[in-house]
Amino acid sequence: MIRLLVVAFIWGWSFLFIKVALEGAPPVFVAWGRVILGAAVLLPFLYAAREKLPERRMWGHVAVQGTFMAVVPFTLIAWGEQHITSALASVLNAATPLFAAVFAALLLRERLRPPQLAGLGLGLVGVATLAGIGGSDLAASSLAGALAVVGAAASYGVAFPYARRFLPGLSAMQLAIAPSLVAAILLAGPAVTAAVTEGLAPTPLRVLCLLLLGVLGTGYALMLNYQTLRQLGPTTASLVTYLIPVVGVAVGVLVLGEPFSLRLVLGGVLIVLSVALVQGRLLGPAPAPPRREQPSVRGAGTPEADAPCRAG
Repeated sequence: MIRLLVVAFIWGWSFLFIKVALEGAPPVFVAWGRVILGAAVLLPFLYAAREKLPERRMWGHVAVQGTFMAVVPFTLIAWGEQHITSALASVLNAATPLFAAVFAALLLRERLRPPQLAGLGLGLVGVATLAGIGGSDLAASSLAGALAVVGAAASYGVAFPYARRFLPGLSAMQLAIAPSLVAAILLAGPAVTAAVTEGLAPTPLRVLCLLLLGVLGTGYALMLNYQTLRQLGPTTASLVTYLIPVVGVAVGVLVLGEPFSLRLVLGGVLIVLSVALVQGRLLGPAPAPPRREQPSVRGAGTPEADAPCRAG
């Protein structure tokens, strides 16, 4: 459980790291920097575990996974945090399991039970409540920022069932490192172009935040999370979903001095309750997914449980 708390603490701070790093770099450059640093951290662990990168025939699907798991969400979250607070971003990101449940139903043909459907509806109300903060309580453009972070959560939601369907033979470590390498390649061109056209304004603090975001948030914490998945199972690992918004809101308000609103608490509570319904923590557990001919991803569970295990 200590490892779980460490992961939640690091990922809760990641939204602050993004916010500060954005003061000196374009969003796509921040996204690129974090995947490069994260891959640099994970590669030694991959080889230390005597594992190899995926076979060549699987890299097409790895590229798709990297797009949905890193390229799209990292860029959208960074862009969104230019217009909304890091606290709001951390709470909106907690909607990931809701999207994972929807896309699991579409890609894996997993049936949604009535409590899960109720959870999805409640989650939409929670997101709408939070998006209302973006539309009136903050800046005029913050509704777009809130929707960008929701789009990032949806992208994460696609990635988990996609991995189960098309990358069933990869280990948890391979799923962590291979998409990061692809994302680093795909983001290189846009990141360099943005750096040239928009410019960079590095300071020691901004560089430090980007380093911490990549090394800790994108690399080390992801490895710790997969270790938790293997040792304690997806149900326990998914508890991180409920902890990240708490850390993210506290850090944003106390460290960055971001505005605090009761609607932020209300929307966050609604999302947490909706995730609990989707995950089967309320009104009974979700049924086990039907058996497939191919084995599921090693070290991973259902998308509903795994989806919270990614943040920022």
